[in-house]
Amino acid sequence: MPLVPLSLPSGVVKPATPLMAKGRYWDANLVRWRTNKLLPVGGWERITSSPLDSAARCIFPWRDNANDQWMLIGCDTKLYANNGSTYTDVTPVNFVPLSEGGSYGAWDYGALLYGDDTDATYPRPASLLDPAVFTWSMDNWGEDVLSVASSDGRLFVYHPGDTQAAVVGYADISAISRTSNVVTVTTVLDHSFRVGQSVVIAGVTTASFDGTFTVTGVPSNNTFTYAQSGTNASSSGGTVTHTGTPTQSRAVIVTPERHCVLLGIDGTSRRVAWSDQEDYAEWDFASVTTTAGFYDLDTQSRIVMAASVREGTIIWTEDEAWLMRYIGLPYIYGFERLGWGCGIVAPRAFATFAGRCVWMGRDSFWIYDGGYVKPLSCDVGDYIFSNLDPNTGKAYVHGAENGIFSEVWFWYPETGSSVPNKYVIYNYAEGWWSIGSMTRTAGAGAGVFKYPIAGDENFDLFYHEDGWTNNGASLVGERWVESGSLNLQQGNNVMMVKQALTDSGYGYDSTSLQFYTSYAPEGAETLSSAYTPRPNGYTDVRVSGRDMRLRIEATQDAPWSVGETRLDLVPRGGR
Repeated sequence: MPLVPLSLPSGVVKPATPLMAKGRYWDANLVRWRTNKLLPVGGWERITSSPLDSAARCIFPWRDNANDQWMLIGCDTKLYANNGSTYTDVTPVNFVPLSEGGSYGAWDYGALLYGDDTDATYPRPASLLDPAVFTWSMDNWGEDVLSVASSDGRLFVYHPGDTQAAVVGYADISAISRTSNVVTVTTVLDHSFRVGQSVVIAGVTTASFDGTFTVTGVPSNNTFTYAQSGTNASSSGGTVTHTGTPTQSRAVIVTPERHCVLLGIDGTSRRVAWSDQEDYAEWDFASVTTTAGFYDLDTQSRIVMAASVREGTIIWTEDEAWLMRYIGLPYIYGFERLGWGCGIVAPRAFATFAGRCVWMGRDSFWIYDGGYVKPLSCDVGDYIFSNLDPNTGKAYVHGAENGIFSEVWFWYPETGSSVPNKYVIYNYAEGWWSIGSMTRTAGAGAGVFKYPIAGDENFDLFYHEDGWTNNGASLVGERWVESGSLNLQQGNNVMMVKQALTDSGYGYDSTSLQFYTSYAPEGAETLSSAYTPRPNGYTDVRVSGRDMRLRIEATQDAPWSVGETRLDLVPRGGR
């Protein structure tokens, strides 16, 4: 009889059983599709010579004004800056890490739901009153980068080449002197104080310098002056703080209008605040000479995170999505609720592309596209959300655009896992989904760097889509895809497959074919031997069954392509 084409569409469909995924791919690992051709996902190469101090939670690549590549990496306990092969610890002074920020009792901040039972003998259900989980957020301010770690809550600024990220509204004093009733303060790092701001000087070796004063001049990036009567003197040590700078913030983002936006400032969980235009250090909301302001969302849940989209800034609460849009004076920004029940499952569970945004909610995916939010149909959604860990999921799910392929990737912890050890891919150009296993704690797409970047549970960073191996170790046996039921002859007859012909294009010797066969819908499956295609694309096969499934597996760490597969079938009867 003529060759029977399988014509399996791109992407994985993951219902409860392979029989329910007739004529589709049902399971996969480290494969993708392009224009209906099955391809291997590229390998990865380590770019850290030694592990970082803790797991990366946010990776932010950018270029400075000299076009040099930089990367800021926010970890559980530190902040790193990368330029070339050097990773510099630039953690801000007095940083409050995940292990200390907001913990209550014996458990780390975000480690358990508030009210979780730790007694296995007398278990009780968890409370829904869970604390906000730890996250980093970062955004450009020209060639500088603003960042917030939710465990700390202060606004940080990093300038390329600095040895430490500075704290906005705070500085350590290296020298201080009083001459003719004018005090000049020299700070260890560049400061962010402005003329007219009230600052508190404390802890100077000579106590007469301590007090609250108004800045009268800013001669340079690391000096400022104020007026104080007294004899000429000099000293060192101490700190300077501008009490008007917000603290206890949840996250930061910068708008196209050059306002720094902080979420949940001063512990107010629904407040969105923005700085004066072009000045991330000016937060005087009462001043008539600045455009700084704030808005409290009319929401029942806490703000979680924000992302830039074509029409403005999308802001997620635990249960809602809002759009922050520039409207000019006098209000500066307007806020529109985009929907209920479309909150984000974890602070970094989103990915942006071409002015749009996809995110993972508690039980479905959502997409912001052209001014409105809608559910994103997901062929693997039931599988993902049924296996998402209810506790670690809300802390560690994260997403990123690939940057090389038209894909967004989400990593999530399966039930019982303390790390994001599973992934799901959405191809926004072709509309297919895929799944697999890979542990990554943070990711960033290609663009600034040639390859996507991701961090693993061992605190290392990797270039992805780079080569075909796992940092030199073979991935043979890790790249594969399995179909659902092929539904040959609707299961009415026992069929024998004599040959298979794959429209591969290239890499014939880099894959093998196997078949799962069964004789009843719920009967046990038998997995055949692996069959290797001949150079002309034909594969000699000898398998029989009433129903079959196909498995394609990579046998080499090399590029390959598989298109339509056709089978030479011989009826064997209706028994």
